[in-house]
Amino acid sequence: MKAMSGGRAVLAATLLVFLCVPGLAAAADVKIGYVDLQRALNESAAGKKAKEDFRGQVDRLEGQLKGKKEELDKLKSDLETKGTVMADAQRKKLETEFEQKRLDLKRRFEDSQQELQKKDQELTGKIIQDLQGIIKEVGDRDGYTLILELGSSPVLYYKKSADITDDVLSVYNGRK
Repeated sequence: MKAMSGGRAVLAATLLVFLCVPGLAAAADVKIGYVDLQRALNESAAGKKAKEDFRGQVDRLEGQLKGKKEELDKLKSDLETKGTVMADAQRKKLETEFEQKRLDLKRRFEDSQQELQKKDQELTGKIIQDLQGIIKEVGDRDGYTLILELGSSPVLYYKKSADITDDVLSVYNGRK
């Protein structure tokens, strides 16, 4: 988080120098572009495949948790309907079993959330890294001074003509 803030500070300082020093922007051939990394990720062929793989993982984990939840619901129902007529020892045993299964389901849910986060990072991390390399290539090739990311930067306005996301996507999809 601090590195990102430092990056934004450098960006702000760079933009201030270009905007505040008269004639500097005109003297230097300044070319600024924008990339929507989230859109590039979602619209790239590899990003679409990663999204599909991730959906499969989510469905698998949801199926596992659904079975455990149904089992827990049945135990709860048994406790509510039969608990009042059971012997104390039998009811306590059922309550203990219910609590253990409830805690197990909670742990499995938390584990699956962590597993999904890890899987998402695995699937998208490489694509983002590749896209960043391509953004650098496009920037060098087309003579950009600065390329900003639309999703994470404080960009309040930009001309659509400065958006190079389609160019980055074209290069990226052409390689895969």
